[in-house]
Amino acid sequence: MGEIFAGRYELMSPIADGGMGSVWQVRDHRDGTVKAAKLLRQSDAGSLMRFIREQSVRIDHAHVLTPDSWAGDDDRVLFTMPLVRGGSVADLVGDFGPLPPAWTREILDQALEGLGAVHAAGYVHRDVKPANLLLDPTGAAHPHVRVSDFGVAAPLDQPRMTRASQVIGSPGYLSPEQLQGADPDPRQDVYGAGMVGLEMVTGLRPPQCLDAARTAPPAGQEALVALLLAAVADDPHARPDSAAQLRSRLAALELPPFGVGSQDDGPYVFDHVADEPRLPETAPGPAPDPAPTAGTRAPWPAIALLGLAALLLIAAVVVVLTT
Repeated sequence: MGEIFAGRYELMSPIADGGMGSVWQVRDHRDGTVKAAKLLRQSDAGSLMRFIREQSVRIDHAHVLTPDSWAGDDDRVLFTMPLVRGGSVADLVGDFGPLPPAWTREILDQALEGLGAVHAAGYVHRDVKPANLLLDPTGAAHPHVRVSDFGVAAPLDQPRMTRASQVIGSPGYLSPEQLQGADPDPRQDVYGAGMVGLEMVTGLRPPQCLDAARTAPPAGQEALVALLLAAVADDPHARPDSAAQLRSRLAALELPPFGVGSQDDGPYVFDHVADEPRLPETAPGPAPDPAPTAGTRAPWPAIALLGLAALLLIAAVVVVLTT
């Protein structure tokens, strides 16, 4: 049995590790369910405030994954969420390289729908990147995306919690104005989504994906690349002004329809989470001797008895024949 956190959550196996904490597969001993949990490494004031903020983001949407419970123990905090087993878009690109344009559009469309719900709730995610777009294990069929990790999300109507010198997020996916300490704006998430799209198209991480898209866009994807480059314009006013607008322009592109391929021919979202370990209820004792079955050798006492019976039978036959 693993560590029991706060007398309730059993840490079973690690799933991922990041700069602000680690993600674990946990068992909730209150109801026996298995969940994902993010465990913060430290509980300084900034981390706790971001943690409390993340707890306040509870958006009921098919493409948004928000926390459902939390616990504290000494100087650590943990919050849980449903376990999403298909890995992330980062895993998908890492496994298969550049994605077909229909996959890119499908994943972006769902991510933008989720981000639109976040913006409608009055928040900006501020850390849109492939590792934060989780996938259900749908195989070669249509993917199902869930926007996750609201640890640095910011409400639109409240002042920022960090100064420009304390910018929090993932380098390469942050808009230029975020790096300069600008107040939260939905166009910052549009920038992150555009960079994710370029990574899916090229199979390269920032800034290489940006350079590759500008110099040699993949054949047949020029219109898609042009739209994604507009989404990552340095000037926020040159970008689509909302996730909904970028989604609408993405839907208008003439791209091949999504087709169901095979595991060998194209992307395949498989189960990335190991089955939960099951501990025996009692310590195992010595294994009993197996019972003889057809085609197996009987143990030596049985052989001895059979031999004795055969000798007695032969003796009886001899007596009968001689009388």
